[in-house]
Amino acid sequence: MLCAMLVVVSCNKESEEFVPQMADEGAMRMSLSVASTDLADETISIKIYKVDDAGERQLVRRYTSINDVPEYLALLADDYVAVVTVGERSVASFDNKCYHGETSFTILPGEVASVTVDCKLLSTIATVAYDATIAEKLNDGYKTTIAITDSYDQAAIDKGDIHSLVYTESKDGFFMMPEGSTTLSWRFEGEHPVEGALVAEGVIENVKAAARYTVSLKYSKDADGTLNFTADVDVTLDEHDDTITFSPDPTIMGKGFDVNAEQSSIAAARTYVVSALANIETLTIMKDGATYDLLNSTLEGVSVVKNSDTSYDITIDGSLFANDNGGESIVTLYVEDADGGKLSKDVVYGVQGIVPITTSDYNLWHGNATFSAKVLATNATSVKIAYRVNGGEWKELDATAAADGYYTAQMTEITADKSYDYKLVVDGADSGRTLSLATEAGAQLPNAGFEEWSGKEPYYPYASGASPFWLTGNEGSQMAGTNLTTPSDDVRPGSTGTKSAYLKSTYAAVLGIGKFAAGNLFTGTFSLSGMNGTVGFGRDFTFNAKPKSLSVWMKNNEGTINYGAGNPAEATGNDLCTMMVLITDWQTQRKVDTSNTSTFFTMEDLATMDGVIAYGYYKSRESHNEWSEYTLELTYREDMKDVSPRMVVVSFTPSGFGDYFTGSSDSWMYVDDLKFNY
Repeated sequence: MLCAMLVVVSCNKESEEFVPQMADEGAMRMSLSVASTDLADETISIKIYKVDDAGERQLVRRYTSINDVPEYLALLADDYVAVVTVGERSVASFDNKCYHGETSFTILPGEVASVTVDCKLLSTIATVAYDATIAEKLNDGYKTTIAITDSYDQAAIDKGDIHSLVYTESKDGFFMMPEGSTTLSWRFEGEHPVEGALVAEGVIENVKAAARYTVSLKYSKDADGTLNFTADVDVTLDEHDDTITFSPDPTIMGKGFDVNAEQSSIAAARTYVVSALANIETLTIMKDGATYDLLNSTLEGVSVVKNSDTSYDITIDGSLFANDNGGESIVTLYVEDADGGKLSKDVVYGVQGIVPITTSDYNLWHGNATFSAKVLATNATSVKIAYRVNGGEWKELDATAAADGYYTAQMTEITADKSYDYKLVVDGADSGRTLSLATEAGAQLPNAGFEEWSGKEPYYPYASGASPFWLTGNEGSQMAGTNLTTPSDDVRPGSTGTKSAYLKSTYAAVLGIGKFAAGNLFTGTFSLSGMNGTVGFGRDFTFNAKPKSLSVWMKNNEGTINYGAGNPAEATGNDLCTMMVLITDWQTQRKVDTSNTSTFFTMEDLATMDGVIAYGYYKSRESHNEWSEYTLELTYREDMKDVSPRMVVVSFTPSGFGDYFTGSSDSWMYVDDLKFNY
């Protein structure tokens, strides 16, 4: 602050009249006016410059003590400027402040100029004032750092790139603001014995020299756990006003419990103390995406008591979670006060009950599901999870304790397209909600009604441009100008489609040379080499569950074998109708080459064939001229029960000995509307 003016006059010897030594000589007498009551310990620099017509300065005298300046300083007649600096130009210091002044004067021949230099404070005074409550309420070691920077950067301060002072007690600090710098940043760091670390930051903008900026810190008794910070400008040194205020956020604390710990929905009600430094204007609770105004409405399970305009008690009991699933429920408390202070706080409650099952908790192919439940009753002696299928009888599973109050149980019969109810049973009584799960429908074969066809010579059992899934031997029989399998308008009764597949066995010949060819339809590939064909059985297919069977609508005629009879030996009499379905883990297709009988297989081979997970088939030598639905039951091999599927094989023919070019040219079959049953 500006102290009483001290006029210092050079008087180290008795005053004398000035006597010029030269005709163009004059003199100056100098006095200093500084904002200090004691200059004895201050560093002083006094410089006298001659100023030419261009305004350039040339140093002609320099003094480092006021006592070194003579009473009359003889100078040649000209223009001069006296420059005085008192104190050190420390950028940031608790001890050093700096005053500076300049005065222009003119020396005339034979005359004495009286020169007064007013030295004004160059330093900015930054004061930290700790209220007594800081020391009373906080642990030792609190501090406030003030730095010359637009935004607080501790790393830069530590490296020395930013000038700063650290205040551990109430005191003044002095800053020489570099050119272009007009902002001080401050940061308080302390620790409350209960709330823990307390940190606050702020900036003081438009900082000027010779002004005091005070950061006052006080621990608020009105809102435990918060600090009230203000930075005020002392205007006694400079006529300007620049005040900033830090408004602390409200607090939400648990009455007798840790507000950050998970609470139990079946335990006693919990009370939360909400406090602010200013009047509370907004108080809400958000649960399950809905927000409720606690100042103007009510909510089941929540009660509010007003202690004062700045303090409320919010009590939450278990009825708030009556309709919640088991697990964790997050409730968000929000408060805002009249000064703009605000706080949003998530509080977590454990809810006893069954946890909703998700697709990641079950595998329909393997038929297993993991149920999970949250149990808060620490004295429970029996924990079970019950389930039922499609509203049937309840079945109970023993649950095993896991971490954090959870219990799990395994179910091994979950499958596709079913409705399941499940619940938690603790000590023989239902606990929490009963939940439901509808599993997705089982996967079905593409073009299972054979509505999609393309081409004609030959026909293909898939839409134009689509990826083949079904195939036939039509490419081979086209050499003889015929198709073995074609679309038909004859569909099974009740079908919503308009097409079926018609498979017709024939003798295919070119210029009198040919072979018997069986009507066929299968999932896979076909290639021709001369008069022989190779079928690659199998298409990649994603099963999401285990089908029990494959239903097929079919009618057929089995003629008397008239080509290749006796090859093989049992190929006599009526032809053989076969239908086959395989689920496999084959990485590549199973090849059947009509020129190599070692690649052939029979239906009876499926039980031991490599890579077959499940199989089903139908074979008959009888004719059925009317549409009927047939069910190919799937047998799952025990040695493959834990294997996941990759390929599916479905095959139809009215001539089961066709690999040997044996069969009847009178044999045919219609196939329509396939369906996996789960």
